[in-house]
Amino acid sequence: MSAATNTVAVRRRGSFGVWLRRAAGDVAPPVVAVVLVIALWEGLVDLLQIPVYLLPAPSAIVDTLVKLIGAGLVPPTYVGAPATGILYDTLITLQEAMVGLAIGTAVALVLGIVMVHSRFAEQALYPIIVTIHSTPFIAIAPIFIIWFGFTIMPKAIVAALATFFPVLVNCIIGMRSVDPTTHELFRSVHASKREIFWHLRVPNTLPYFFAAQRLCVSLALIGAIVGELVGARDGLGHLIAAAAITLRTPEVFSGVIVLTALGIVLTQTVSFIQARVLYWHETERA
Repeated sequence: MSAATNTVAVRRRGSFGVWLRRAAGDVAPPVVAVVLVIALWEGLVDLLQIPVYLLPAPSAIVDTLVKLIGAGLVPPTYVGAPATGILYDTLITLQEAMVGLAIGTAVALVLGIVMVHSRFAEQALYPIIVTIHSTPFIAIAPIFIIWFGFTIMPKAIVAALATFFPVLVNCIIGMRSVDPTTHELFRSVHASKREIFWHLRVPNTLPYFFAAQRLCVSLALIGAIVGELVGARDGLGHLIAAAAITLRTPEVFSGVIVLTALGIVLTQTVSFIQARVLYWHETERA
């Protein structure tokens, strides 16, 4: 092995060691804080003999969660039945949230393009959009239950309403905030409106779009849960509501933990896709 190869190998090991130490330094404080909170929680529940239906110990929650996950994809036997598994409900909620996110994103992109290119369309549509966005979703969710029944659509529509506005606003800002000098350069070489749109406005909008998506994956889950709390036969919202009514508090905490984990995974997935798509952008090179 040559001296140059040895030098490269040493540098790689050194870089990996630096990265590992930085990662440990970033992860260690929150991990220690969480461990301390859980230990304190467990100790207080045991010391004060708090009933499990009021505040279960972390060990009881973990035990319940492991049993629910271990049961596999088991649907509820009847509406309001004690949960025998949580993966089926997780899959239903994820499906509702992703369908709603897709619908909200698609509608927002279409309206955003129209509103950017037409001032009349913006003046006509924006007040209506703001009014819809200002309406509490939980107040209109029962209407969708009446119209579509206990299907995926009511929850998906609520999720779409929750995600629609951030995508619309960010895309409008992104398409309008192109660099004036670059825009003038495109016009000076006689680029068509289509070419300006695809080669200037769209690339400039992508960072804004992904920023909205990182926010909207969590909003889509919230929308799906709101729809399930109003009326559903399955899903994590239904599981949590049914467990709360019958004071099965460990199941409630289990549902919340799964929802939190789902939100984190989806947000990190969007960040991963953003890093691959926007590898050329200055925010990803920093």
